[in-house]
Amino acid sequence: MREKKKENFLVRTFRIAAQGKGTLIVSCSSYAIGMLAGILPYLSVYFIARKLLIPQEGADISSEIMLWIIITGVSIVLNMLLTFLGSYGCHRVAFRLLYNFRVKVMKHIGKLSMGFFGVNTTGGVQKTMDENIEKIEGFVAHMLPDIIGSLLVLIALFAGLIQLSGWLALTVFLSVVAAITLQMLVFGGKKLRQLWVDVAAASQNVTGAFSEYVKGMAEVKLFGLTGSVTRGLEENIDNYRKWELRQYKRSALPMSAYKTIVLSLLTFVLPVGIILMVNNPGGETMIAVLMALIITPAIYDPLMTCINYGSQMGMLAVGLDAIDEILDIEPIPSPANPAKPEKWDVCFDDVSFSYQDASDPLRKMALTHINFTAAQGSMTALVGQSGGGKSTIGQLLSRFWDIDSGAITIGGIDIQQIDSDDLMDYVATVFQDTYLFADSVKGNITMNREYSQSEIESAAKAAQCHDFITKLPDGYDTRVGTGGARLSGGETQRLSIARAILKDSPIVVLDEALAYSDAENENLIQQAIHNLVKNKTVIIIAHRLQSIQAADQILVLKDGEIFERGTHNELMTEPTEYRTLWNMQHQADSWTILAQNEASAGEERI
Repeated sequence: MREKKKENFLVRTFRIAAQGKGTLIVSCSSYAIGMLAGILPYLSVYFIARKLLIPQEGADISSEIMLWIIITGVSIVLNMLLTFLGSYGCHRVAFRLLYNFRVKVMKHIGKLSMGFFGVNTTGGVQKTMDENIEKIEGFVAHMLPDIIGSLLVLIALFAGLIQLSGWLALTVFLSVVAAITLQMLVFGGKKLRQLWVDVAAASQNVTGAFSEYVKGMAEVKLFGLTGSVTRGLEENIDNYRKWELRQYKRSALPMSAYKTIVLSLLTFVLPVGIILMVNNPGGETMIAVLMALIITPAIYDPLMTCINYGSQMGMLAVGLDAIDEILDIEPIPSPANPAKPEKWDVCFDDVSFSYQDASDPLRKMALTHINFTAAQGSMTALVGQSGGGKSTIGQLLSRFWDIDSGAITIGGIDIQQIDSDDLMDYVATVFQDTYLFADSVKGNITMNREYSQSEIESAAKAAQCHDFITKLPDGYDTRVGTGGARLSGGETQRLSIARAILKDSPIVVLDEALAYSDAENENLIQQAIHNLVKNKTVIIIAHRLQSIQAADQILVLKDGEIFERGTHNELMTEPTEYRTLWNMQHQADSWTILAQNEASAGEERI
């Protein structure tokens, strides 16, 4: 990850909103002018009071009072109009920023290696994509114009107080400084930033735990409230509760004192005003004290806006840091001059790979010195015990990770020299655990690419799933629910095969594609796979050895190395690991589960 000095939050926000910077400046200016227009009524009250309390001979009081009444009405209209226009412009910029920034983060995440998703929870990534970016939109649409406008109103009101009476202005100023000082003692500087970091961490942990809880709901229901997911969720909720209580105890007294002082500014202004009137009685002093009593309460709203929003900017900065941490992660590099293969043979040349960094003392190699070639149009089967590295080979071919050493080539071209989008088009993968989106059947087959209905149905028929699709309530437009909740495992698997058939990639990776093949689905899935792999370069990862007897070559993997290789007949003629696995699988197929009384009877017979 790149180390770089973080820019000021406002600078970073304006950099993000660069495309709408001009509109944003004009909109904030309009909003601020509108808010300033809102204090003209106080000026009207002042001049009307002067006319009434300090009348001048020969002056037309009624016409001047009417003039200030008109000014007041115009100021109210200007306040409504300019703040509306300013808010509208800021919202337009904010919504554009929200869209562009989300798309930017989404595209960047799509270019990261799968290792990123191994160390980040779904809930945590979702929080970054949703809540943190949403807060930046809220800052641009609401907070930024409010802070600028409120700050200018505060300056104008304080300037008015200074014009009325320096002593009254000093009284209000010292009272406000005392209140802010009390707050800063608890939340100032590094303390405030650490506070928001803790808030973000606690919130992200709860969000991530809730996401895991919802995803694992079936297991929670089956095994009760004792699973690790549930315990983790309860612990995160409890930690968040304890954190909230700790912060409340810490901040309750100074925050109460702060609000009491700000809400009670008149308590300090009134005695000073009385002293001024006693020492210097007269109309001018009376007007100054009267206006100070009117203006001082008006200070509360813009002051609280500046203080509250100002403190929240720390939280926004922490959220922006979380986004930057993702954007700072180097994606899998793209080639400067991408090449396009003309043949579709796949070659692993002395490939070694580990999921852990080289600096990790517990680093374990997932693959070590893997060498094989899958000829164009041939079928290569990867078999072996779980954890041997079979699925890793399939994922490395799609460049979900970059290898540590060696080379993977397609048609003689290193996949690191192939554009990532092109590589995804060249390789179609059917995973063991296929994920279906909360979309229609059609959307899941096409992955929202443009295909005709006849092309979609043709792929579905080849994948042996057209019949069950037509029986769904809305046919191809039926929404399948998150993760394909409305479909069986075999139906989900056949939909994923239809997706791969429609994609029509020259290379196909089948990762335990027969995992859900029961008596009803096995023949259907095998026929779907047969239609999928016609004239393709196929790499099949299988536990069911009977399904790969016709493979052109079989590679037996063990502890990340190729332990044996050959055809089915070649491997069965020698005392190989493959033959041992074959015999064990056939013995397992004949296993039965006996009732307790049958088992006991069997033991007695022995």
